[in-house]
Amino acid sequence: MRADDVPPVHERIADVVREHFDGDNTGHDIAHAWRVYRLGRRLAEHENANFDVVGAAALVHDLHRLRGDGFTHPRETVPEVREILAAADFPADGRDAVCHCVAHHEEYDFAETTDLDHVPTAEERVLRDADNLDALGAVGIGRAFTFGAHHGQGMYDPDRDVREVYDRSDRDNTVIQHAREKLLRLPDAMETEAGRELAADRAAFLEAFVERFEAEWRGER
Repeated sequence: MRADDVPPVHERIADVVREHFDGDNTGHDIAHAWRVYRLGRRLAEHENANFDVVGAAALVHDLHRLRGDGFTHPRETVPEVREILAAADFPADGRDAVCHCVAHHEEYDFAETTDLDHVPTAEERVLRDADNLDALGAVGIGRAFTFGAHHGQGMYDPDRDVREVYDRSDRDNTVIQHAREKLLRLPDAMETEAGRELAADRAAFLEAFVERFEAEWRGER
């Protein structure tokens, strides 16, 4: 991404958070943040959402991933997000909106626990869809195996059941199981029209991969 594609305030935020994500090997590195940023820009244009807010939130949304191997809820990083926004001189009247997006971006209506009992803002919906889109398609497959390797997960176990309810705090699964329990359910959770269109294409690619993987595992292909 060229520097002139990014507003200076977003560049300042990226400069602050880049060192936080150095060395990440879970698939939630600064490259992921920039992909969510670019997807967020596309979706924001369709949804008439404030990209100043969406872009800032995209760059800081995964700070909770840096707090150990267990699940930390994104809302716990809101104080840190506020500090980063202040250090980058992000407009004070937009900081609450950024923090709201970060706090609620990792919610799924198919999860065991979720916090979607409010009317989502346009910016929140855009960030959530953009983040979920990066978990699908070719990049999503790469990230899934990267995440699984980091957490010591196997690739596949045909004897494991696919659970009907997704528990984001439970890492006792395999990469293919995770794809079926979460990733392939993301298209139905998309909240923007543009996000749904992109998700359908990416999910079709992922589903074809999963089916091929399982067939090869059984020696059928």
